[in-house]
Amino acid sequence: MSIRQGNSIKTEFQARNRILFICLIFSAIIVFAVQVEWVPYFNYFNDNSSVDSRDSLHKNGVGSKYATEPSSSSSAGTQGQVNKGDNQKDHNDVYDPPTDSQLDGNTERNPFLTMFPPRPPADGERFLAYLPHSGFHNQLVTLENALLLAAYLNRTLLLPPLHLSHKRQALVWKEPPVLLQQWADRNRTGVEYCREVDTSNWPRVSRKKLEAMPEQERKRDRECRFYHSWTTTPWTYFYNLPKIFKGITSVEGQTDPIRVFGRPVMTMEWLHEHLNIQDPDKEVYFFNETNRYEYKILDDSEFDYGLEPGSPGDVAQQKHQLYSTTGQKIILPEIVQEQPPPGAMPWKERYLHELKLTDLQRRPERVLHFGSLFATDRIQVRTEKHRALKDFISRNLGLWNQEIVDATGIAEQQIEKWIKETNRAAPGFLGIHLRTEDGGFQKLVDKNLQRIIAWLQAMVKLDYMYLQRRGLLRRAEPDEVAPTPVSASPSPSSIPAPKHAPEAQKQQRQQPEKPEEQAVPTFLERCKGSPRESPMVFIATDIHNPRESPVMQEFLNQFPCTMFLSDFEESLVILEKIRNPIDGVRMIHYMIALMDANLAAKGREFQGTVRSTFSAYILNHLWPEYHPDRNLEE
Repeated sequence: MSIRQGNSIKTEFQARNRILFICLIFSAIIVFAVQVEWVPYFNYFNDNSSVDSRDSLHKNGVGSKYATEPSSSSSAGTQGQVNKGDNQKDHNDVYDPPTDSQLDGNTERNPFLTMFPPRPPADGERFLAYLPHSGFHNQLVTLENALLLAAYLNRTLLLPPLHLSHKRQALVWKEPPVLLQQWADRNRTGVEYCREVDTSNWPRVSRKKLEAMPEQERKRDRECRFYHSWTTTPWTYFYNLPKIFKGITSVEGQTDPIRVFGRPVMTMEWLHEHLNIQDPDKEVYFFNETNRYEYKILDDSEFDYGLEPGSPGDVAQQKHQLYSTTGQKIILPEIVQEQPPPGAMPWKERYLHELKLTDLQRRPERVLHFGSLFATDRIQVRTEKHRALKDFISRNLGLWNQEIVDATGIAEQQIEKWIKETNRAAPGFLGIHLRTEDGGFQKLVDKNLQRIIAWLQAMVKLDYMYLQRRGLLRRAEPDEVAPTPVSASPSPSSIPAPKHAPEAQKQQRQQPEKPEEQAVPTFLERCKGSPRESPMVFIATDIHNPRESPVMQEFLNQFPCTMFLSDFEESLVILEKIRNPIDGVRMIHYMIALMDANLAAKGREFQGTVRSTFSAYILNHLWPEYHPDRNLEE
């Protein structure tokens, strides 16, 4: 009996050992797979060391000097791997970008994941941090300044994610404690189910109706209503930052590459923990601010600021020299020339304080933490070495997102086809950006449109003269009237004033719906009936349904071969299918603006909107990349 019992115990013990051994093997395989393939998911969107059981989506309190750590759980980190498969199963329309078309070394990596894996800080490593805010292009301007300052100070840049959102969900500038809390509230913990909830048709709910809802419905409304109105991506999804970091050593006098340290969570608690900050009061120097333009940074390394400097930020937007089809420089009408808008404050007056570069270089703290670094004139660059660094960063911030590149290529092919189909005389097309919404741009719609019209009239005349000299325009038949060249310097009174935006939009709402026989003419219908010398024009704009908008009718009558992004359906199909696999948010709302910019920059000439960072981005980054033979400094 005892022998049989002993054998039974021995057999059971061996079985348990085999099961344990098998479990250990599977565990090792899983750990290895996570380390090799999935570690970016866990590190970019999740911090497992700071798991918090609180429901922090709407209840993050200010538990420190600035803001609380957003609670995190494994669901945030594993969401990328679990739901990615779900997307492929349940959403067959989601665009799957080629794995070998983007990122360094053509490695198989998801472009939505950071290219800068986590690492411990090096001994003696010093850092520079800042708080991004506002829209895409304002964040890009801020990133440029941060890269520049990191190189100047020889500090590692704590690189935040790119925040993309609808306007109502934007991270607007606030004082650091509030802005940090806004960032802390941007997390997906506990609301993963919202990725499958379609909120596009949800009606607005008054506070009274919301309070009357059952608790479960109220919770669902609170958690999901704005889920799809924002997302985050690494900067490397759109831009080839490693190229800049490594290539900057080619700049004369710059011996070290720019170093970066990923900062996926924008809280002071995360920073203290991951940089091993033991004494924040001694190791972190925070430039607190009560104003968006609290300070400017003066490059005093070789420059005496007893002399009054100019404003390099303003000059940067005026560098662009125009040429005609013949390569001849264009003298623009006065109305087209860059002028600051009424009431614009000079750079020297809008900043409250000055920070000198040499003082910043001497600061001993491990972390220099700025608030806002936005504004093209934030850093006053003076030395030749620092100018060269600024120019290198600006030139190499080229767009490399594969979907946008592909969609732009398809649009270019379509334009070439239309040029032949409509028998255009002049080659290529002209690019324009017209900004009409938010800020002071809405009040300047009329003036900005008049400037664009005057610029186009000057271009048409120069093209017409060139084509006539080359004999590329056929002679008018007896029953035809030859087009009259427009004066290169029209007076403002000779330019038709478009309807003011608010008035035009009001009229558009009041007008009855048009019957089908009075439908808005398509691009081809307008363009085919126009003279051959009427230029092909592409306008990147924030106007909703621009071809139908009363704001654009006078413009379209004068320039019938005008294209908008909505005319390129095949390109839009690519963008419509892209989802962020991390949170399931569709990306088209954020991709359209960059697609607009990229296509406008392909034009043989470009004209933007004064003081628009979007126009400045096209002018200073994209257009030079696509037209390297043109010298913008002349």
